[in-house]
Amino acid sequence: MSRLDRKRSLVGVIAAMAVVNLVYGITFPLLALVLDGQGVSKTLIGLSTMAQALAVIVIAPWAPELLRLVPPSRLMQAVTVVLAGLFIVAGLFPNVWFWFPLRFVIGALTALLWISSEALINDLAEEQWRGRIIGLYASVGAAGFALGPLLLILTGSAGLLPFIATSSLILCAGIPLFIVHHRRMPRHEQQHGGMWKVFWLAPAVMLANVAYAAAAESLLTFFPIFGISLGLGENFALGLMTIMGVGAMILVMPMSWLADHVDRMGMLAVCVALTVIGLLLMPELIRAGWWAGAYAFVFGGIEGMIYTLGVVLVGERFKGALLAAATTLFTACWGAGTVLGPLLVGLGMDLAGESRMALIIAALFALYLPLPVVSWYRGRRARAAPPTSTGGYQ
Repeated sequence: MSRLDRKRSLVGVIAAMAVVNLVYGITFPLLALVLDGQGVSKTLIGLSTMAQALAVIVIAPWAPELLRLVPPSRLMQAVTVVLAGLFIVAGLFPNVWFWFPLRFVIGALTALLWISSEALINDLAEEQWRGRIIGLYASVGAAGFALGPLLLILTGSAGLLPFIATSSLILCAGIPLFIVHHRRMPRHEQQHGGMWKVFWLAPAVMLANVAYAAAAESLLTFFPIFGISLGLGENFALGLMTIMGVGAMILVMPMSWLADHVDRMGMLAVCVALTVIGLLLMPELIRAGWWAGAYAFVFGGIEGMIYTLGVVLVGERFKGALLAAATTLFTACWGAGTVLGPLLVGLGMDLAGESRMALIIAALFALYLPLPVVSWYRGRRARAAPPTSTGGYQ
């Protein structure tokens, strides 16, 4: 591939991330607010979200072979157009039971877009620039996420208008996909032994996406309801979500530069720990006047970096045929987290109260935190160990 084709492809793939996060950034708060306005329970709202997430797990095993049969760029083009149409359908039929199968299809298509873009970005990114390129990729994705709540502020959550606006933005964000260089992913030059073997090669990396997705999708789904329960207005809560997205969009770039110069697993552990602290402080800080905006900006940047570091570590640790399998598994882990997170958090909010959302999500991250800490410590010991007679490490 020529340098020009590589640059064009990077532009298109990065645009795909904006589409993915726009879908997530608008779907979860919009549909949650619509269903909550209809009197649907938080548990059922969580189950509706789970249907969209479950599709990621179902489609993931088929994705590597599909990416070898069809150029990922062509697949992403088709998926973007279909997604735009499905949002119009969702707006025309605002019913929780109809939305279950519809959200499953939306989830499957979004997963294909996500897997395709992550596989391509890691394939295109050179190692010395990997953190910064993926940081830009994540930054644009965060912009797509920030557009979701912002769009709801402008259109409101009632009627067909927010669905039409979302469909239009998806089509606009997908235009750069049509300049991506068309090529299939490489076929397996080695046997990777299945998804479980890939998982055990980097469990801390894969489970980072489970924890992040559980938290991120729970925040997307329930933060407006959580904010309202603490006395905030709907637009103010949506505004804080937008600021979180802006924080992720802006702060991810300097933090990605840092990721190219420090131990990435250690940085992941620090970001998770700071996110837990931020969640524990959330109920107080989002009611602290202008401090609420500053808090949301910093929190969004640090929490968003967890996902970015996960993508960087996948590209760092897997190459060639293993990269497609690892990327697919990483996305499937996202689906698992999105299944578990909104369901557990929605159930917890029904049992303990809407104002407990942040504490429940903090507990999810706290359960994961020991994994990157142990992985960082083991990596540090391995690098410090004296070389063996064969030139390796013990």
